[in-house]
Amino acid sequence: MTVTLLSSSPDLSDQAVRHTQRNTELLVLPSLAGNPGPIKGELNVCESQVYFYSESTGSGIAVEYPDIIIHAISRQDGRPSIYCQLEAGRFFPNQQLPEDPEELEETVTELKFMPEDPGSLEAIYMAMSTCAALHPDEDFLAEQRALEEENDFFADPSDEAELNEVQQAALRHLESVFVQPQQNGEYDNNGRDEKEKQ
Repeated sequence: MTVTLLSSSPDLSDQAVRHTQRNTELLVLPSLAGNPGPIKGELNVCESQVYFYSESTGSGIAVEYPDIIIHAISRQDGRPSIYCQLEAGRFFPNQQLPEDPEELEETVTELKFMPEDPGSLEAIYMAMSTCAALHPDEDFLAEQRALEEENDFFADPSDEAELNEVQQAALRHLESVFVQPQQNGEYDNNGRDEKEKQ
């Protein structure tokens, strides 16, 4: 799998586009060289991959779904967004990465898609979920089947006692970043329905 930098607007004529969101800002962490802050452009959630392109900067990205290990609605820092974390070791060619090997090993690419209309978050999330389901992780499924055949014991991934310190820190970070979408109602930073607090 691969992540791609775009230098021209993607040709979506042969793509199955599930959702288009104009006036969306993208923040890449670690940042891209020459683009330390968010860039404004158009997000296209296609069945094959996710595209983002900015006409003002003449640049964008394309990411295949198997490279996105997490996508969620985030309210962190008071800025509603679609938060994505890429698989470990997936970086864009011009990302400003740490030089220290140990620090680089712990670095992951994070994407934040911040639409001007926060009411579109649910639609974007659902489109990405639908498209991601079309691209199951074959290696993971094969490993899972093999383990099931061997009747191996599976630890509950929610049990922090089974996680090392780095994994526990990563879990706490992710829990602070996003909330699960609700069918009705607003979110606060703790993922609670605003109606529950009234």
